[in-house]
Amino acid sequence: MPERIVPESFRVLLGVFAGCFQAASYRNFELLVIGWVHCLGRRTITAVALASGAVDRRHISVFHRFFSRATWALDDLGWVLFRLAVAWVPAEAPLYMVLDDTLARKSGKGVALASMHHDPLLSTKRKPFFSFGHVWVVLALWVPLPPGTGRGFAVRILCRLFVGAKRGGQRDAPSRATTGARLRAAEAAHPPVGSRPTKLELARELIALAAIWANDRRVYVAVDSAYAGRELLRARPANIHLISRLRLDAALWTRPRRRRPGQPGRPRCRGTRVPAPQALAATWRHWRSVSVTLYGRQVTPSIFALTALWYAALPDHPIRIVVVRDPTGRRQEEAFFCTDTAVTETFILEGYARRWTLEVTFHDTKQHLGLADPQAQSPAAVRRAAPLAFLVYGLVLLWYADEHHGAVSTAWVDRPWYPAKTGPSFLDMLTALRRAGWRRYLSAAPVPSRCPRNLAFSWPEAVLATA
Repeated sequence: MPERIVPESFRVLLGVFAGCFQAASYRNFELLVIGWVHCLGRRTITAVALASGAVDRRHISVFHRFFSRATWALDDLGWVLFRLAVAWVPAEAPLYMVLDDTLARKSGKGVALASMHHDPLLSTKRKPFFSFGHVWVVLALWVPLPPGTGRGFAVRILCRLFVGAKRGGQRDAPSRATTGARLRAAEAAHPPVGSRPTKLELARELIALAAIWANDRRVYVAVDSAYAGRELLRARPANIHLISRLRLDAALWTRPRRRRPGQPGRPRCRGTRVPAPQALAATWRHWRSVSVTLYGRQVTPSIFALTALWYAALPDHPIRIVVVRDPTGRRQEEAFFCTDTAVTETFILEGYARRWTLEVTFHDTKQHLGLADPQAQSPAAVRRAAPLAFLVYGLVLLWYADEHHGAVSTAWVDRPWYPAKTGPSFLDMLTALRRAGWRRYLSAAPVPSRCPRNLAFSWPEAVLATA
């Protein structure tokens, strides 16, 4: 049954991951990915197994043990996905990566490794809000799809679970009792205070691994200002450059002058103080207008650039800084920087704008693939179940790009309220894969189940039961 509910091209794409598993585990992996694609409602493990069409052949515990006990590594899947995605990036172009974190809310004190985190979607400037759940630090590769259009998608290649310090009180998760074996197991799995890596340490680990995968190719990583810290800037590999936002009150310096022959004293680490970007913008007269493509739109901001030493964060290397002003006055002045001083101002602005594609990936994986839906509770299952949604996102995207590469036009469900729509969204790609699977299922001859372990049922009924 499962081989008849997805197109053969998608199964070939899944076959590339066979080397990451043992034979039995790979079969379960294939079923879970197929079920993840066809599941219409919440992506709990039982619902995904039901949508895979294999519950009459496998016991439900097999799918749960795949996440909690099976021998496989999530980074191995990321390496294979990286090789598939990097094939769409021109060989002469540098690699663009995006790094950020996202919160997956959870309920239930029996969930392992969950803690209280700041919730940016529910918080306001006056009142912060905190939610109980998992925070994933994600590193994604920006892939220019469709080719030649300037548009791109962020394909997750690596991720780590960040565990906070506070487990929360009873009000934070009222659905689970405050006593019991599951609660004791979840509390025991929570690491002690001194052994929890910070988000910057996790980001540094991801970037170091990505630098090895990229070999000698230059990589530009766009990060939010929260990750533009000294831990990440100073310890980055040689082929990694960071693009981020700079504080307007950052303390900048010139590089120290060369020492004169015979000059006594300790060598200087920095030169003279440079006014902060905010002070420079207030007195700068030589603004230039440049045409850049930001977030899919052609805009013409006013800018000026300089090279300076940000001694507090990166004392031994200068950075290239771009200060941006909106000519209409609607937006406040902003400053951006890149650790590669040879790039242009347009390169920095457009490179940082690519960071938004990861926010789109977070939205699509949560809304259409149920990133926060798995109800796994053991530590091993928690670290594996949710990232599978990221993997399915990348597989659907790459399958669609390969199937429709070079096509003049691609049909998707028409929405009259989007008259200017020119390209498919991820939901259109997911719908196309489902439609191809349904077409293959309806055209194939029925194959009876030989030894069903459960009551026989039709696959369409199982899919509808997940809605």
